[in-house]
Amino acid sequence: MLKILLALALVAPPAADVASRQLNWQPCPDAGSVPLQCTDLNVPLAEPGSRVITLKVARLPATGPKRGTVMINFGGPQGNQIAIMRSRPQIFDTIRRSMDVVTWDPRGYPGLSSPVLDCDWGKLRTPPFPADQAELDRLAAANRARGDQCRASDPELFDHMDSASDARDADAIRQALGEDMMNFIGTSYGGIIAQAYARQFPERVRTIYIDGTANHGVRSWSRELETIARDFDRYLERFLDWAGPGTEQRWQALVARADVAPIPAGAARYDGTQLRALGMMKVTRGPEGWPALLNAIGAAEAGDASGFAASGSDPYPGFVGGGVKECLDYPRPRDHADIARSVARLDRVAPNIGAAFPLGWHLPTTCVGWPAPVTNPPAPLPATLPPMLGAGTWLEFSPTARAVAAVPGSRTIYHDGPGHNLFAAMANPCVIDHVSRYVTDRVLPPRNARC
Repeated sequence: MLKILLALALVAPPAADVASRQLNWQPCPDAGSVPLQCTDLNVPLAEPGSRVITLKVARLPATGPKRGTVMINFGGPQGNQIAIMRSRPQIFDTIRRSMDVVTWDPRGYPGLSSPVLDCDWGKLRTPPFPADQAELDRLAAANRARGDQCRASDPELFDHMDSASDARDADAIRQALGEDMMNFIGTSYGGIIAQAYARQFPERVRTIYIDGTANHGVRSWSRELETIARDFDRYLERFLDWAGPGTEQRWQALVARADVAPIPAGAARYDGTQLRALGMMKVTRGPEGWPALLNAIGAAEAGDASGFAASGSDPYPGFVGGGVKECLDYPRPRDHADIARSVARLDRVAPNIGAAFPLGWHLPTTCVGWPAPVTNPPAPLPATLPPMLGAGTWLEFSPTARAVAAVPGSRTIYHDGPGHNLFAAMANPCVIDHVSRYVTDRVLPPRNARC
């Protein structure tokens, strides 16, 4: 019997080859000249044995002898990951010399996977902070009605849209590919999915790279919110220092005035939180836009805040996506007193930005009352993980560095400048070089690397 088993082992193809042959790879829709191949993979919607959903999986095949696979989620969160990979295959040229690069259109979102939730995926305006419990109750009822309308198309799928579910989908893809270990690149919100994978499957991790993401590996979310507020405040101070003496005092006075009486901006009117958020949006675009923001402050002091208007048809702050995933990944306020304490605390630790950043303002005001519970709250990463790699810009380096710092031996790459998502969106050649060496050969950059 032993001789028979040895003979079978010698003639049987590797498990990865068997699994790959079982997947029916075909050219992806609209692939054009990009050698992008797609296949369908059925995965359980919830626990093993539950109803299945169909993921569309895509790969850029290795151009040389293959010795592994790298999986990527570009963030958003959004569904059109395959289209994003089709638009920038060149960032994987070095990796593809020895590895396939794989992505998938995540569950529930518009894209090539099915089913798709019937939701409004457009921009969601950030509501003002409620003044009292009655206002919070009305806001929670509106959020629940919005969520219920989305949930009605597929309640079970709606309840399983958290990043932990995405991570389980990623592991199902790993298994279908016949890979023993996971190499995961998570940029922007994809970094939250990568952290969820690391928590659930630490024994399967070979490499994880995160870029321009939040730190989801914390024990105390309120303490992390304070740290995020300080990150934003330090960034805003770059602009205030550039603008010259007295600008910080002018800025704080303008915000306080707008909180008492919102300042007109054409058909809109901005309170202090809205001015802070819109001003920060302009600051993060980089120094070339700072003169216009300084002019906008002067005009707002004279009674016209239209220089702060968000681009597009809606002048108010907001984000696309509706919170279907975010509301399952982050804590929500319990009551108005909870919100009031958080706003007061963030105003204290970050007097120039306060709570006017996405995780401090947009998330709590759009997720309170959500008709599905938080199923993937922040939690520490296992210290037993192999060393991770993280990278970030002026605003994004600190939270990314905090996330990977939990894992001994991890390294970071700092970019001394503005921007978002160094590897994929910015296609920074230095970062791409470091990431390519890390995921292919597990070679980390030197400590305190800069690109």
